[in-house]
Amino acid sequence: MSWYYTCNNKKFINKIDVLREHYNSKQAIKFHIPETYDDYDFTTPPMESLEELCKQKALRLRESNDKIVIWYSGGCDSHYILNIFLKNNIKVDKLIMVKSGFEQADFEIDQYAIPFAKSTGIDFSIRQPDMAYYRDYYVNGEEMLGSAHNLWHHFRLNNHFENLEHCETDGVANIFGKEKPKLCFIDGKWYTYFLDVDITPQPHQLNFFCDDPNIHNKQCHMLINNIELMKNQRDYNKVTSFDEFQNFWNRSIGRYDKNIFPLKELDFDNNFNNKDALAIEQAPTHLVEYWLQHKNKLVEELGKNVFNNGDPGLGTVGVFSKFYGISERSIKTVDDLFPNGYKT
Repeated sequence: MSWYYTCNNKKFINKIDVLREHYNSKQAIKFHIPETYDDYDFTTPPMESLEELCKQKALRLRESNDKIVIWYSGGCDSHYILNIFLKNNIKVDKLIMVKSGFEQADFEIDQYAIPFAKSTGIDFSIRQPDMAYYRDYYVNGEEMLGSAHNLWHHFRLNNHFENLEHCETDGVANIFGKEKPKLCFIDGKWYTYFLDVDITPQPHQLNFFCDDPNIHNKQCHMLINNIELMKNQRDYNKVTSFDEFQNFWNRSIGRYDKNIFPLKELDFDNNFNNKDALAIEQAPTHLVEYWLQHKNKLVEELGKNVFNNGDPGLGTVGVFSKFYGISERSIKTVDDLFPNGYKT
């Protein structure tokens, strides 16, 4: 497991477990990423194109695994990965799509993912919770959940069905479309970093883009080139942090030339996003009430400070990885770069 937490000299995968240790021990949480990042030189981009780097990765995955499974959402990240396999005639054994169980909130899967999946001829399946699962989870709590995906506590439980604990993993590459590069520009220097809430780490999860420092570095330099060419310096630190820059971010790292994908609305009337708002609108009142009670229990146990705006429905506060220098070779911590607290 290359992505994990430590707190009080103990190793964790589950976010709630590490938050409990933090709450009881008062020790800091550290988010660890693959060790290859510590030895990698980010100051020079690879000579190959991003597409070529991704093609070579896809070939390596095919050669080293019995099965290739792509977790396909219809969004631009997983769509780019699928197209890399298709364009280069690299066999994909299965596509898995995950729905929330609420039709209004599943438009991305229904309108984009499923039609395209059908057009490929690749075997696919759809996983989703039913209303009984919602009721049982919100009444009985997290004991139903395995090792992963306890970072988010929004209403929809589709993320539970991305848990690999009960999926085939031996000899199988379970490929997820994680993750776009995050950047910050501090004192005239560029750095890249990760937040745990973007990766949602779990055993056997293969993060196509960010498990590979070479691919990640290529994307960082592509994005920096476009930022410096097209943005004012006052906006440098907003591009990978604010909803309004999604299209620029995706175009800069080659996800598409012309946007055909619905952009995520990440701030929607105090809900996690527009999909969660749509699901809550459609859901039976008693399920929403169970969810609100579930959130209150989390706050009672762990306090408000570990959740965004004190609300578990908006997710746990992100834990930073190390910061890797791009302008010059260096490794920093968030405290090194932001001694008075992180600011975009």
